[in-house]
Amino acid sequence: MDFTRLRGVGVSPGIALGRAALVGRVLFSSRKEYVPPHRVEDELQRLKTAVAKTRAELAELKDTIRNKVGEEHAFIFDAHLLILDDATLLSSFEKTIREENVRAETALSEAYEHYRKIFDGLGDEYFKQRKSDVADVLTKVYRNLAPAAEESADDVRDKILVAHDLLPSEAALRLSQGNVLAVALDMGGSTSHTAILARSLGIPTVVGLRDIAATIKNGDLLIVDGTDGEVIINPPLTVQKEFQGKKAKYDAYGRELKKVAALRSQTLDGVRFSPMANIELPEEVAHALSYGAEGIGLFRSEFIYLQRSTLPSEEDHYEIYARLAREAQPRPVYIRTIDIGGEKNLPQLSIQKEPNPALGLRAIRFSLQNPGLFRTQIRAILRASTLKNVRILIPMITEVEEIGEVKAVFRDVQGELAAKNIPFDPDIPLGIMIEVPAAAALADVLIKDVDYFSIGTNDLIQYYLAVDRSNEFVSYLYKPLHPAVLRLLKFVVEAASRAGKDVTVCGEMAADPLAAMVLFGLGVRTFSMNPIFIPRVKNALRSVSSRTVRRALAKALTLRTAQEVEEQLIEALLVEHPGAFLMGY
Repeated sequence: MDFTRLRGVGVSPGIALGRAALVGRVLFSSRKEYVPPHRVEDELQRLKTAVAKTRAELAELKDTIRNKVGEEHAFIFDAHLLILDDATLLSSFEKTIREENVRAETALSEAYEHYRKIFDGLGDEYFKQRKSDVADVLTKVYRNLAPAAEESADDVRDKILVAHDLLPSEAALRLSQGNVLAVALDMGGSTSHTAILARSLGIPTVVGLRDIAATIKNGDLLIVDGTDGEVIINPPLTVQKEFQGKKAKYDAYGRELKKVAALRSQTLDGVRFSPMANIELPEEVAHALSYGAEGIGLFRSEFIYLQRSTLPSEEDHYEIYARLAREAQPRPVYIRTIDIGGEKNLPQLSIQKEPNPALGLRAIRFSLQNPGLFRTQIRAILRASTLKNVRILIPMITEVEEIGEVKAVFRDVQGELAAKNIPFDPDIPLGIMIEVPAAAALADVLIKDVDYFSIGTNDLIQYYLAVDRSNEFVSYLYKPLHPAVLRLLKFVVEAASRAGKDVTVCGEMAADPLAAMVLFGLGVRTFSMNPIFIPRVKNALRSVSSRTVRRALAKALTLRTAQEVEEQLIEALLVEHPGAFLMGY
């Protein structure tokens, strides 16, 4: 039997074998459909009726999801209701219908295309995924202009969902039924609502498959490997047996990891470390804690701008941060100020395009040039700090002067709050991201002006090695264990240590067991990562002694290539601790 292997991106680990169930999608028309002038009011009424029906459906879906899955996943529909109630968006539909004498479908199609171009032009994958929220709302309204019989999610039982993409509301409804084995999508990324929900429900998911929806038929036999990012179509019996064996091992591995999540975070010789979670949504806190997170090591606050079509108010910010602090208490929460600008454009900010956005007006550079937005966020974070578990983290610092400017704003806002008797934590820690080589080289100077460092290894390595890790032609040069990278990290960690300050790592190195051991050997004790990787890193560090790691690293630091470093470390660690990588590498 012929079979096909497709490579994608695994966003929720696990393996499933089952029959495909295709999920249809709405295709917005690119053809203008005109109506005579006397029919314009009829089209406006059709639009009004469809919007009202969509609003009712969203409210009902929110209640359904809250009851079936929990409040943490019903938030999607709050965002969608906000989009639907946006007066600017609705008036744009009406304006198009009136001025162009077109059907409501055409107005919606033009709006969809407008937003698609905006979001597709963004360089940041997380922001690109947010176009699905707008698409979801527009799709529901479009469907309700001429309601047709839809496939019920209940019709899909013990099947593998296959689609071009799953809109957030579709993902929430279908995946919450408890009868989906796996998901395979043409589109999507690790920060999409589908990916987040699938991970929390333990449903293997592969996205970025490009054309699987057009390749398979309903009922095709599929293997979905969400761990390695692979989908196999109509596999022969030998391949089925191979993956059934792999699935059994993975399931056993998962059961063991769940046990590890509850164990104490310390090495064999009793040295403590703290695994923490990187999250984008406050609803992910409980999920992160269930994997053994001892706090939120990185909260990406940009998502707040993606839940609404207008700029978030101070209260919008405050409600999110206060909720984070409450749900994580007494564990620490590191809130990174917005990292937007340049390639991470947003429609409501109208940021000018730049020739080299990765090196342009972004992160703290953007915040300092937009003091009103920055002060609003700082005020909200300070107000949410009364539980004394909140820390402020500033991204992309490159020089001492920037820290001075940030602290001036910080002091000014603290003064305003104090004058109005608004409570806040006067001792809230202020830290900076070390993700630019200049900041790393100045670590011994910068540490004197801040309370802690957080090393963002993803950008730091990329900038330091001059390698775009998403560029298929040069990504092979992106090597976290490159001797130059290790020397730089050693300098940063030692600078913080000499000053008696904390240092955390929140890049992908923290999520890799071997790299985490390297960081531990350098002196790092706090590791922040995607929650699903916490148990395996925790298990790896619990399987070794700190003395063995330090000895192995001392030898590795004398080597010339990343490959030599990796081989030396694995060999040295396995000699002393044969089980170190059984579950982790």
